[in-house]
Amino acid sequence: MHRDKQILRFVAGVFLLITSVMYSPSIMAASSSPLQLIQSGSDRGLQIIKSSLFGGGPSLQQRREEILTITEEYFDFDEMAKRALGRPWKEISAEERQEFLQLFKQLLFNTYISRVEATATPTTRTLYQGEQIEGRYALVKTRVANDKEPDFEIDYRLVLSGSEWKVYDVVIEGISLVNNYRQQFASILNNKPFKDLLNQLREKVETQSRS
Repeated sequence: MHRDKQILRFVAGVFLLITSVMYSPSIMAASSSPLQLIQSGSDRGLQIIKSSLFGGGPSLQQRREEILTITEEYFDFDEMAKRALGRPWKEISAEERQEFLQLFKQLLFNTYISRVEATATPTTRTLYQGEQIEGRYALVKTRVANDKEPDFEIDYRLVLSGSEWKVYDVVIEGISLVNNYRQQFASILNNKPFKDLLNQLREKVETQSRS
């Protein structure tokens, strides 16, 4: 699968948010605005990442299971997987949906772990630029900066699920993570059956796990 600098930045942005909520109580998601949730979580997450990578603390690899468990509480992976696959989601069986969901989630997670060291630095910081709320949907705009690379924008798209805001997409400099994967999956499914897509995802996840 194609990986360029924009995907690398996608991964860094999503990882910062995901790890940031590890120590946030679940009530925060229900009682905070989208901007407050992102800001509080990102600031904590950035401290955890810097501690892991530059402060001699536990490595991100050592926190793999802990991080994965917590991300399931704050990210709507079902919605992300459904949107990333697009129309074929309605055409596949329940068993295929479940396997695709698990592989897609693992694909994202493994990428976070393997790529974060290439994107985080001791000077990385997040600047918060506001939120927009329309009904059940919200957009939180941020900018990530450090002393070594140009700033880049990360927009978080959230949906209100019950009383909790959950992230269902991340946009880096105008490019949607979900749409990017949808294009990749559509390209494969234009010429191959769904089982071939699952096979490619399995191989990708296995390769990532060994690296």
